Amino acid sequence: MQRGKGRCKKIAMMQDMDIVTEPLCRKGRPVQICAEKRRDLILDAVEDFMVEQGLIRTSMDDVAKRAGMSKRTIYELFENRESLFAECLSRRSHRMLAPLTPAQKSLPLAPRLEELLTFNFPRTSARQSVEMLRSVITAARDYPGLGRRIHTVCLGRLYDMVAAELVEGNARGEISVTGEQAAEHAVLLTDMALESPLSMLLDPDAVLEDTEKKAARRRLAIRIYIQALQGPGELSIAACRVSDDAPAA
Repeated sequence: MQRGKGRCKKIAMMQDMDIVTEPLCRKGRPVQICAEKRRDLILDAVEDFMVEQGLIRTSMDDVAKRAGMSKRTIYELFENRESLFAECLSRRSHRMLAPLTPAQKSLPLAPRLEELLTFNFPRTSARQSVEMLRSVITAARDYPGLGRRIHTVCLGRLYDMVAAELVEGNARGEISVTGEQAAEHAVLLTDMALESPLSMLLDPDAVLEDTEKKAARRRLAIRIYIQALQGPGELSIAACRVSDDAPAA
């Protein structure tokens, strides 16, 4: 028994090796993992701690222990705590905001925009995303760069994707908008289509997953926007009204 404990202790001291240390108290050689997998294990641990105890209380020691590797390995991949948290937010943004597939790109403008403005929650937890946002807001005074990153990287990426489709819509003759206008319109359209995160942050019982009512809001915003740019004509309020049982467009 003592011999087994000695082996585990020896493995735990191998701080400079790219291995996972937690599950190595078993027979066999240490498990070697690639850099990409190491990054994912570290970022998974950060996400867990941001939800469980908040960003401020999350230490590099905690992350290293949860990820099963040394602090040295973490610092080889991330410059400091803030860069680690920033990468964590960027990864979640890329998972939530999926680019259009070739098949989706062949659709008309309205469904293309609806696909972009629908968060890809099957790959992420809606509750976890909200708790991570809450954690960043709570730590904004100590980490102002992370708060700005939500806008410049996370929301900024969504704005850029929507703006690109507006430019593409202009090229296809679906709407009339310049490249400069597209950037401004993307922000306006996104704010129209998505509900304010304040309701999700302030109401503990808020429904976070996508619902038909949320989908109806997206369709309404897109319909109003496209009709406004297609030229003169009246908007049918009855046709555009958001309701709990609004039919799909």
